[in-house]
Amino acid sequence: MADEALAVLDTILPDYSFSNLQETVFCEVWEGKTYAEIAESCGYEHSYIRDVGFKLWQRLSVALKQKVTKSNVRSVLRR
Repeated sequence: MADEALAVLDTILPDYSFSNLQETVFCEVWEGKTYAEIAESCGYEHSYIRDVGFKLWQRLSVALKQKVTKSNVRSVLRR
């Protein structure tokens, strides 16, 4: 399921190269994980993971001309 969402991301932002951590954060959020859970599994600070996510949602918001957040990313990309 997250692989399908990553494919959608590549369609939305074809010229943007996502880092491994951005892809991980995106996929884990897609699967319903919290930033704290992602940070623990990846070995990063919670605040750093939250910042990576925030910047990713901002970039998607600009590309889609619609506010994207951790809470609504699934519903926005399914439209």
